[in-house]
Amino acid sequence: MPQLRLAPSALKPHYPQLDPDATAPHTSPWMLGQERCVSAWSLFRRCSNQHLFVTAFPGFDGEALIEALHQQQPLQASPGILASVVNGEAQALVKLTAEQFAKRTLPNGEAISDEATLSALVELTPLRFVDQPLSRNTLLGSVDKSGAYHAGLLASSEVLVIPAEGLLQKPSRWFMVKEALKRGYIAFSGSPIQIPVCCKVVILGDVLDYDTLDALDPNFTDLFSLMAEAQPEWFVDSDEDAQLWGASAQQVSLLYTGRRLENGALTALARHASRSCEHQGRLTLAWHEMGLLLGQCEGEGPITSDRVQDALKQQRHRHNSVEIYAQRNVEEALVRVDTEGEKIGQINGLTVVDYCGHSYGEPARITVSVHYGDGEVADIERKSELGGNIHAKGMMILSACLYRIFGQDEPLHLSANIVFEQSYQTIDGDSASLAEYCSLISTIAEAPVKQGLALTGAIDQFGNVQAIGGINEKIEGFFHVCRYRGLTGNQGVILPRANTRQLNLSDDVIEAVESGQFHLFQVDNVEEALALLTGCEVGEPDKDNRFPDGTLYGLVQERLDQMAGNDEPERRPFWKRLFGFS
Repeated sequence: MPQLRLAPSALKPHYPQLDPDATAPHTSPWMLGQERCVSAWSLFRRCSNQHLFVTAFPGFDGEALIEALHQQQPLQASPGILASVVNGEAQALVKLTAEQFAKRTLPNGEAISDEATLSALVELTPLRFVDQPLSRNTLLGSVDKSGAYHAGLLASSEVLVIPAEGLLQKPSRWFMVKEALKRGYIAFSGSPIQIPVCCKVVILGDVLDYDTLDALDPNFTDLFSLMAEAQPEWFVDSDEDAQLWGASAQQVSLLYTGRRLENGALTALARHASRSCEHQGRLTLAWHEMGLLLGQCEGEGPITSDRVQDALKQQRHRHNSVEIYAQRNVEEALVRVDTEGEKIGQINGLTVVDYCGHSYGEPARITVSVHYGDGEVADIERKSELGGNIHAKGMMILSACLYRIFGQDEPLHLSANIVFEQSYQTIDGDSASLAEYCSLISTIAEAPVKQGLALTGAIDQFGNVQAIGGINEKIEGFFHVCRYRGLTGNQGVILPRANTRQLNLSDDVIEAVESGQFHLFQVDNVEEALALLTGCEVGEPDKDNRFPDGTLYGLVQERLDQMAGNDEPERRPFWKRLFGFS
């Protein structure tokens, strides 16, 4: 059997000493890792009549990214001009570059006659973010009673950035923008003048906004053929990658606070950034969120590790009122969770609760009862309409796993009920399927499981244990309960081996593991988890798919045979009983 116990060194990420004076790879931290956006912006500058959709993500300043892209690669060397050309009674509005305006030439190279009057109406803004409610006048402009045109955003900018939510709140605004971009000009009823659309448009939103606009208008991608997807995480594959992230974090600190980060503060921030990604080899690029956190650090002068840790602690304290009540309920036994001894058909699963931007883990007692029946594994959560679709899928997979091992040759004559005890809200996700399966096997075999061990993990039909989310919160939630009641050295958590790269645990948990008071075990399959929970050999089937007597699966098979009546002595045929033959 492979090594199942996790070493303390595996419980958090390890980065090199980050140099607070390292040179940043870009002039703006928002450019780090955004090669896709740089490529899309280059095409946006070069390709006429192709506009751009930029997707951002929570905690990231999409406007800052666009501004950085524009500074690195401006659309024009100098702002253009919306000009009026009046020749006799004829008037035309045209967009000219500064050079064309100075030389009195039209965009097609034709010279403007000396008799014509050339005047500048608007000097175009190089980059404009919509900072007012979207309306017809805001976008298109207006013509007053004297016939004078007052430019809107589409006629007064080189690059116009429109928030996607503004177009989705009023879809008519999107169709207004669409028609203007498609035709290349703006026209008003009663006025013969066509106003050129001077800008290229960037829509800023998220991937859901992109899909919604595409669904709203099948021709959306005809105009917005370019998409720049902001990268949310930075992959740390080498020490150099970590240093590049640290240098960008230093830029963020200076932008948001005017203070530098010391080496220890960089390391503390990197650990928090890694936990945000739930991966030891990745660091979040949610710079706006990081900047706000650094802005909450007290004191003056360079920011230290202690200041970062204190800001994180205070941030948790402001959001964890529900978590405190949940913990108190367990501590006061209002919610029953056993952390010592052994029980049949009862196991500690682990759940994650998300509330007001704060996540925390708490144990959940899962119980199973079995009886003679038609082979149904009933999900009480689903039947009571407290179970989500993914949880229902996990239960079906659990049943399939059970039938694969014990129901290949004949149907099972057993039914089971599985429930999350003292749960009064919706349960979803398949991360409890490993715990539910182990509790089911414990009940059938009448083999007690250790209550000092909690477990989490999803299973497939072949009994493989798969990765789940919220692993750090789940472990810390069970650790808190065990610590309150007193660590015995026999408590711990069983987790999927695939989740070990997501571990980024608090110092309290790591210290308890180092001292042998708490343990973490990694498993690849249900058999490894069962062996840890019961202390019994699970067993290997023979060629007839029978498990050895005395093994855990042997006990399961024996109980199933009893329910099917296969353990009764074979009855003599009728004719032997009639004539008294043995």
